[in-house]
Amino acid sequence: MTEKASCGYSGPKVKSDCRISYENTDNELRITVTSEVSMKILEKAVRDTAARMGISRGTVEIEDCGAASFVAAARFEAAARKVLGNNFPLLPPARNIEPSGRNIPRRSRLYVPGNRPRFMEKAMSAGADGVILDLEDSVSPDRKFEARIMVAHALANLDFCDMEVMVRINQGEYAIDDLEWIVPQPVQHILIPKVEIPDQVSIVRDMVEKISELCGREAGVWLMPIIESPLGVFNALDIARSVPDESAALTLGLQDLSAELGVSPTAEGTESFTSRSLIVLAARAAGLQPIDTVYADVKNEDGLRESVRRAKVLGFVGKGCIHPGQVPIINEGFLPSSEALDNAKRIVIALQKAASEGLGAVALGSKMIDPPVAKQAQVVMDNAIRLGLISINWREEEKE
Repeated sequence: MTEKASCGYSGPKVKSDCRISYENTDNELRITVTSEVSMKILEKAVRDTAARMGISRGTVEIEDCGAASFVAAARFEAAARKVLGNNFPLLPPARNIEPSGRNIPRRSRLYVPGNRPRFMEKAMSAGADGVILDLEDSVSPDRKFEARIMVAHALANLDFCDMEVMVRINQGEYAIDDLEWIVPQPVQHILIPKVEIPDQVSIVRDMVEKISELCGREAGVWLMPIIESPLGVFNALDIARSVPDESAALTLGLQDLSAELGVSPTAEGTESFTSRSLIVLAARAAGLQPIDTVYADVKNEDGLRESVRRAKVLGFVGKGCIHPGQVPIINEGFLPSSEALDNAKRIVIALQKAASEGLGAVALGSKMIDPPVAKQAQVVMDNAIRLGLISINWREEEKE
């Protein structure tokens, strides 16, 4: 342990953050804040957090750059734990956590560095179907400790409205610490990086179940494996089937996969065609949504549109985003076509008619409708309603 530690960021280019230093001194807790505007708010956030942790002594210095109260609380907690040790109670578990649906639209999932609250604020207005608070690649090893604390505070305090709230955890021992902080909070989907064998998913499932029991969490949380290696691609089906009750989607990470293959990504995607196709097949065989990798060139809108088009043709239903500007293009690109909607309508109507007539088999024209096709048609219609493409009363409107 050290006598003094600092966490967070400050400086002329920093926004929505603060740098907090905590020193273990004998005086009653003394707090100084550089900002006159937010002085009382930030001081209260620190004092409330100190009271929760049972800290009554020390010296705190806050260099404010427009931080919200939860940011100050997270920065202070991380700094205090670095000085006094990590044997303090975690954040109180959230109550009334709302789980997300298995088949909700996941066209766009926006990655946000878990240690940068400014990007979290931007994500809230980006219009993505989901937000991923990232604890893995976007956070340097020396910042992971404070990042998981920041993400837990963000989960406890921010309202992401209709966005599905996700967290990408780390690998190995880091994953245990990540899960202890985030599972008690309103996370709905956990992304597991670099999955190569089914056991990696079931181990995380077991940890989530244990933590949920300890903190009293009743709402389920989805687990999304990320396939990022040749071994993972070959084991994709077993991975997709590893925890069927806790899985909703399977996704692909091409950056690490391309590096292992010794190739550079191309606009045509020739080098990744087989891998991406296998991910789609594995996901669909296991009843999951296949979700494509991110598109790294954030300034190339035409390239992004083409990448979305190719992904959709292969069977993916969504794509990762690394910049808010990518969200509108991805959302639009993964909307169901009018032809797909019309076909789904016909299938759902045929199902309804068959049920009303007491028929076991369902036919559309001269073709029989298989159960998987019927199920997918219903998913298309349910999501079209959620996205505002059709009215919830579309059946009645079709009769008019």
